Amino acid sequence: MGNIFYCVLNNEGGVLISISQRRERKTSEIIDAAETVFFSEGFDKTTMENIAAELELTKPALYRYFQNKKDLYYAVVLRGTRILSEMMEREVELKNTGLEKILATGIAYFKFYKKYPDYSRLMIIPKTENEISEDCINLQKLAEYDKNHLKIMCDAIEIGKQDKTIRDDIDTFMTAMYLAESTTAIILLSERLDESFKTLNKNGEEFIHHSLMLMRNSLENKKITGD
Repeated sequence: MGNIFYCVLNNEGGVLISISQRRERKTSEIIDAAETVFFSEGFDKTTMENIAAELELTKPALYRYFQNKKDLYYAVVLRGTRILSEMMEREVELKNTGLEKILATGIAYFKFYKKYPDYSRLMIIPKTENEISEDCINLQKLAEYDKNHLKIMCDAIEIGKQDKTIRDDIDTFMTAMYLAESTTAIILLSERLDESFKTLNKNGEEFIHHSLMLMRNSLENKKITGD
């Protein structure tokens, strides 16, 4: 059977929209609402009731689109991850050497953190929550993005080994994992130590930049640079 359509009236007249398009539109509206609540309340204080109220939707109706709060959380995080992925790919593409490219991945995360702090804070919530269904499509998509980010980093390290800007005595995958997790930890720590930085006339951004440079220097092939 062909697609089933219903008619939505707008200012320009009737527009035919398929049921799948209607569901896609409603799903996007729900994610918009969830994003608003997660950003304002944080993960722990957000409930499906809060999100349903934001939409003026019944809770049972909400469950027809998302199985639980964590499913919605991953849908919101997926939006942020797509933005981060685009920023990372763009930053890396602009650089030439492997060392510059691997630093660019951290710079991209730093820029993302500054431009989209709400997404950033939500994304670095520990992803060890229980009760996530294996068929959670948003979690599966996030896993693919995580793999792609690691691939970008691994490729940069390999390029650096080939162009001799990065040490050749390090394990590529383990180094990429270390850099990815360390960058996340540094951003978390920068917020946690905010008050301490202020007493020293420093700030979290300086700490993040300094940490990224330390990581860069630990990878640099000193035999070539002569430093």
